[in-house]
Amino acid sequence: MHTESRRLTFFLASIAALTSLSIDMSLPGVPAIEHELHRSAGNGSLTLSLFLAGYALTPLAGGPLADRFGRRPVLLASLLLFAISALACSFASNFSSLLAFRLIQGCASGVATTLPLAIVRDLLSGTAARKRMSEVTTINSVMPLIAPIVGSWLMIRGSWRLIFGIQAIFAFAIVIVLLLDFTESSSPEQRQCLHPIDVIQNYRRLLSNPIFMGYAVMYALTFACMFSFISASPLILMQRMHVQRSDYTLLFSLIGIGTILGSFFSALLYGRKISVHRIMTIGLVLMTIASLMTCSLQMAGVRRPSSILPFVFLTFLGFGLTGPTATMEALEPVPHLAGSASGVLRSILMIFGSGVSAFLAAYCGRHFQRAETATTLTMSVTALCALSIYFLKLRGLPEIARNHRVLYSNKIEGTE
Repeated sequence: MHTESRRLTFFLASIAALTSLSIDMSLPGVPAIEHELHRSAGNGSLTLSLFLAGYALTPLAGGPLADRFGRRPVLLASLLLFAISALACSFASNFSSLLAFRLIQGCASGVATTLPLAIVRDLLSGTAARKRMSEVTTINSVMPLIAPIVGSWLMIRGSWRLIFGIQAIFAFAIVIVLLLDFTESSSPEQRQCLHPIDVIQNYRRLLSNPIFMGYAVMYALTFACMFSFISASPLILMQRMHVQRSDYTLLFSLIGIGTILGSFFSALLYGRKISVHRIMTIGLVLMTIASLMTCSLQMAGVRRPSSILPFVFLTFLGFGLTGPTATMEALEPVPHLAGSASGVLRSILMIFGSGVSAFLAAYCGRHFQRAETATTLTMSVTALCALSIYFLKLRGLPEIARNHRVLYSNKIEGTE
C-alpha cells in the first residue's frame, strides 16, 4: 500500500475498529449473556471491563516489540490471537470462562489497535499526520453505528455467541489483507533495542515528557467520559428506561454519528489551517457543557431517553473533535519511540476506560435506581478534569512542544 493510498487509510481504520467491534457489537447481547449464564443485572458489563483491562496491559509490551521487530510481525501475531480468543468466547460454557477469553481478546486488541498510530507516525508528521489520523478516526467511527445493528440482528437470528464468531471472521479478514498488501512501515535504522534496561529507559523518557503525558491523560479522561455512557447504556436504556432492543440499537447508532461528525470536522478544520488550540477548545468545552447538562437533568429526576441522548450526542461530537488531535499531539515530541509511545497512550486510555466501567458496574449493580445519575456524574467529572488539564497545563504550548521535540531528538541521536 502506498503512503497516500486510501487502501492504507481503510486498512488502518479496520484495525482500529477492532475495539469498537468488540465492545459495541457486544452491547445488545449483554442482557442475554446475563440471563443464559445466570448473572444478575449489571454484571454483564464485566465482559467489557475485563476486555478493557486486557486492552490496557498489553500495549506496554506490544509497543517495544513493534519498535524492535517492526509493525508487521507484531500486528500479525496480535490479530491471530484476537481471532482465536473471539472464537473461544463464542463457545464459552460459563461466565468465568467467557471473562477469561474476553481478557485474552482484550490483550490481543490492545497490541493490534496500538499500531495504526505508530504506522501513521512512521509515514507522516505534523499536519499531514493529524489529517490522516482524523480520516482514520472518521472511518473507524462508523463502526459504533454498524456494530450494534449487526449485534441486534445476530441476537434476533441466533444468540450472543454469533456476535463473537463475527468478530473472529473480521479479524481473519484483516490478516489476509495484511499478508497480501501491507509492507513494513518502520525502517531498520529506527529499530530499538529490546534489552530490559533500554525498554525501561525509553518508558522513563516517555513518562517524564510533560507534553506526551499531558495529552495522554487528557485524552484518556475524554475517553472515560464517553465510555461511561457506552458501558452503562444497556442498563440505562434497556432496563431502566425500558427501550426495546431494536430501538436501543437505533438510538445508539444515532448518537454514534456524533463521533463521526466530530472526526470529519476535525479533518476539515485541519485542511483549512485552523489552529490546534481552537479545535481542542471547542471539543473540550462542548463535552463539558453537554455532560453537565445531562447530569443536571438526571439529578432533577427528568429520566427519559429524550433528556439524556441529545447531550450524549454532543459529548460524542466533542470527543470526535478532540481525539485525533490529542493522539497526534501526544506522539509529536517522541518520533523515535512511536511504537512504545502508542502503547503507553493506549494503556493509559484503557486504564481510565476500564476503571470507570468497573466502577459503574459495581455501583449500579448495588444501586440500580441511581444508574443514570452515577453515569452522567462520572461523565461530568471526567470532562471537567480533561478541560482543566488542557487549560492549566497544555494550552499555549505549540512553541514549547516544537523546541522540546528538537531537544529530545538531538538527545536520542546523541545516545545512539
